Amino acid sequence: MAERLTSIVRLLNRRQECLQELTESPQAKRDLVDALDMPRSTLDDIVRKLDDAGLVAYRNGTWHLTHLGQYALDAYVDYANQIESLLRATPVIEELPPNTTIGYRFLIDADVYTAPTEVPDKIVRVFLESVESATEIRGFTPIVMAGYAEDVYRAATSGEEYQLDFVLPRDVFEQVQTLFPEKTHEATADKRITVAHRTVPSAFSLWIADDDHAGVIVYTDRGIRGILINDTEEALDWAVEQYERVRDGGKQKVKTRL
Repeated sequence: MAERLTSIVRLLNRRQECLQELTESPQAKRDLVDALDMPRSTLDDIVRKLDDAGLVAYRNGTWHLTHLGQYALDAYVDYANQIESLLRATPVIEELPPNTTIGYRFLIDADVYTAPTEVPDKIVRVFLESVESATEIRGFTPIVMAGYAEDVYRAATSGEEYQLDFVLPRDVFEQVQTLFPEKTHEATADKRITVAHRTVPSAFSLWIADDDHAGVIVYTDRGIRGILINDTEEALDWAVEQYERVRDGGKQKVKTRL
């Protein structure tokens, strides 16, 4: 079994193009030669190996994918796409401390926004646009970037209907309260805003917007390194799990938030 598995994986990696040509419909060998632009002798060798592996079969003058061939190709393409997703996210996630990880489910198919070197904080606009369009926002953050606190508050409360539920450390809130006493008082009086004071055990911020999409902000010593946004069901499930874990470990909720 192990030897056959190794052989099939190798064939999928090297001969994906040939298999892909057969996904639409069976083809005669001469048509494959033209489609793949290769010598007949080379194609003969490729098809023989694919046939030996059980990935293709010859019937009624044409070659077609077997059930194994179709399923194996689908699995390989999914695998390659997942690796591609991880590679796109690498510049952002590599900034995380060794003991901090973002769930694999969240990284697959995520939109990746990397902060420009010249003006790294410019990427905040991605987050602001996300919360501006949302009605219900949940999340947690280990820090607050004071320079954008008022912009975030304004974006999150821009609609007539909104509900904000966030978790952040008490000492962080107290610093924000000192810097923005009027806005803090306004938020305290707003019944649609709550926060749980809690030590956030993550080196990233997370938000969930309307159960439609979720996002993660990764920081460096210089500011924001990047933002990941994902709207897949798997990513949202992971984000909700993280939020609820942090929220439920928090202390009592109070009517405060910037």
